[in-house]
Amino acid sequence: MIGRLRGELIQKLPNLAVIECAGVGYWAAISLSTYGLLPEAGSQVVLYTELLVRENEISLLGFSATQERELYRMLVKVDGVGPKLALAALGALSLEDLVRAIRGRDVKVLTRIPGVGKKTAEKMCFELSEKMGGLSGLDGLSGMPSGDPWEESLRSALTNLGFKEDAVLPVVVELRDSKPPLVEAIRQALKALQR
Repeated sequence: MIGRLRGELIQKLPNLAVIECAGVGYWAAISLSTYGLLPEAGSQVVLYTELLVRENEISLLGFSATQERELYRMLVKVDGVGPKLALAALGALSLEDLVRAIRGRDVKVLTRIPGVGKKTAEKMCFELSEKMGGLSGLDGLSGMPSGDPWEESLRSALTNLGFKEDAVLPVVVELRDSKPPLVEAIRQALKALQR
């Protein structure tokens, strides 16, 4: 799995960034908000990525921050919201406004997103408003802190072991204060998840 790209920005378009890493050019689909944060071509850049594997296609999606990627992952779990629509949502509203609209169940704001009708907006609110309370990095989003590497590693390890994100997040939050070494954190998290 490709989780992050760091290299030279070769080209940027409103929906695409091309980044050269160690001589290989990666095409990554991006949201308009990520596009707005990219430097000029020729500059060094970091994108957090999501690998999308389909029957006849492998795509890479790029995000300016781990919070944007986490929100994308939540959005695509909603029935009727695919990768294209999730990227459109991330580009149509700031992350803070999108989170606020979903948490506040503001269907009117969500229907301003191109391709999101009333039913889809209602599904987004219904399925995500409660889950967003515990999503690390989305609380106090206004400062847009960078993701905690320890938390990111623990969450990634547990989801790669097959646990659902919804089950993993409360366990990660519980261990956040004590922050044991990663191996010990995984051991404790596994015990908690198997209760």
